[in-house]
Amino acid sequence: MVEIIAPRTRREREKLQLRQSILDAAREIAASEGWGSVTTRKVAERIEYSHPTIYEHFDSKGALLDELTREGYRLLLAELQAARARSTDPTQAARDMAQAYCNFAWAHRELYEAMHGLSGVHVDAEAYRAEGQAVIAEARAAIEAWAKDEKVKICNADDAVLVLWSTLHGIASLALNKQMIGGKKHAAALAVRAVDDLLSAWRAARCV
Repeated sequence: MVEIIAPRTRREREKLQLRQSILDAAREIAASEGWGSVTTRKVAERIEYSHPTIYEHFDSKGALLDELTREGYRLLLAELQAARARSTDPTQAARDMAQAYCNFAWAHRELYEAMHGLSGVHVDAEAYRAEGQAVIAEARAAIEAWAKDEKVKICNADDAVLVLWSTLHGIASLALNKQMIGGKKHAAALAVRAVDDLLSAWRAARCV
């Protein structure tokens, strides 16, 4: 566990608060107007600070996007972990994680777009590799727990995670773009069904 050290001085606290205000403002603009409308100048206007102040915390819009992407993966990880912890049954935990993934995409659309390069957003993959790998590790752990419970051999867990992630991302993205018949409610049901179908296929093959 990483130890978080609280800022010791008022100046340090104020600096962290301002940095978070910048991130929050960028998210607010993206949520209401789209990422194309997010500029450092507009963020400065939103928080009522001078434009150069933004550059004291982020040297470019790209750096701001990098941090928001990391924030998105950290939040997604927390929600997946919480969903997995709600059930001692690995199959139900997988279903709950699928629901949590979709709910995250819909509740935090602006972050989800940044995390997956949607709506014209470009983020360097190296900027969020550690946070992204942590999410993948959580998904892999859930699959491995299910396999152990079902006495299914682990053949290629990495590919299994990619198949699962691709499936959920496709469903969530279609619903976000209003291309899913039945909307988000139907999409959530399909996400659970997709997980059940994948687990059934792996169970039948005795290999995941």
